[in-house]
Amino acid sequence: MVVHTVPLRDLVARAGLGLTVLCGADGLDRPVRWAHVSELEDPTPYLVGEELLLTAGVRFPADVSAYVSGLVSSGVSAIGFGVEPEFPTVPASLVEACAARGMPLLEVPPSTPFLAVSQALGALLAEIAVREQRLLADSQRALTRAATRVRPVESVLTTLAVVLNCRADLVDPASAPPDVASLVGRVSSGRGPRSASAQVGEDHVTLDPVESAVLVVRRPAPLSPAERAVVAVALALLGLLRRDLEGERGLLARLAASALLRPRVSGLPGVLGESPYRVVAGESRADYDVLAARYGPLVSKEGEGFLALVAGGVEVTGPVGVSPLGVPADAATAPNPAPSTPRSDIDAAAAEATALLARAKATGEPAHPASGLSSLVDPVAARAFARRELAPLLARPELVDTLRAWLGQHGSWDRAAAVLGVHRNSVRHRISHVARLLGRDLATADARASLWLALEWLD
Repeated sequence: MVVHTVPLRDLVARAGLGLTVLCGADGLDRPVRWAHVSELEDPTPYLVGEELLLTAGVRFPADVSAYVSGLVSSGVSAIGFGVEPEFPTVPASLVEACAARGMPLLEVPPSTPFLAVSQALGALLAEIAVREQRLLADSQRALTRAATRVRPVESVLTTLAVVLNCRADLVDPASAPPDVASLVGRVSSGRGPRSASAQVGEDHVTLDPVESAVLVVRRPAPLSPAERAVVAVALALLGLLRRDLEGERGLLARLAASALLRPRVSGLPGVLGESPYRVVAGESRADYDVLAARYGPLVSKEGEGFLALVAGGVEVTGPVGVSPLGVPADAATAPNPAPSTPRSDIDAAAAEATALLARAKATGEPAHPASGLSSLVDPVAARAFARRELAPLLARPELVDTLRAWLGQHGSWDRAAAVLGVHRNSVRHRISHVARLLGRDLATADARASLWLALEWLD
């Protein structure tokens, strides 16, 4: 059973209670899980910790210092003392003892019954429970949608990072970051704990195994029980996706990637015919399924969504990037290719198609080889301009992607959020950060046009 707690400061700030902090203000972040009324001189046998102990001093202890020390040892979060009818003010000896032991002491006014304090605490706890249930439900839907995208593992990790405001990485034990390498080794070995949680530098880190890898979640604050439940959903999805990738479909995907990277691809003329080829980069599942059914391992799910080496006449719909037509397939892959058709043709086509995909994803329209203004600019000068214009963003690829999507959707927060698969507020926050880093007013046409061209020319 999950037991929720409320920071003491939230209860103190509750309107209508009139609680006054007499000492221990440094402890207002202490968690409170319930309010307990006791007039015993020694209530410690009946305490379990994290209580707000309410008393009116009906049987005020003779040894106040020992009384407070016992409550501290029992894990009581704070004391609430109700003035009148026993005491017109909070006894000075209690204030001094609490101050000496760092125990928060609250004065409860005569107009506030102890029952009102208990009801207010119950309402705060209920609000937390509802908020966490909503978080879990919304997160489950977002993570499930992410798992249906073309790059499901990366999409699930990105969604988890956005939902929990954290960094989420799936790492292999052999290439784990140095600061968590030992923990990753223990979790993945099967001989140590099945999960781990530790403070690493300024981050609180949790680690959970996912097949042969480990999910590492980092953020400044520990995860709440509801957030741990969100991680559990992500773990279940990642486990299924990893098993899929390591099975037969995963093997085909890796074969597809190697087919686009090997110096020669045997049998291409039999698949593509004698026509010129082109490389298509895309993210649409429908496009991927069509091309995979037609060309099998010549469609790769590596990199940006997928890459496909297709015959020049093949039509592909949806947001795709399409390279120019290349040399005939038989010339490109013959045992002794001609000097005029080097392997770099395929590499260049793949790179151009992948770059065009970024534009297609941002605009929602197919992107084809350069024409118009872009075709009139020297490529070297264009790339230099792009890297100079976007220099403050180059170490933050998520900001580059957000700027591209936002500009591609004409500044629409909602449509950009849909393209990126994040909340519209995340887009607003990132664009505000982009504007600060670049020192530009993104509301001006000049800035938008300049940045859009820079994004198109960015290699």
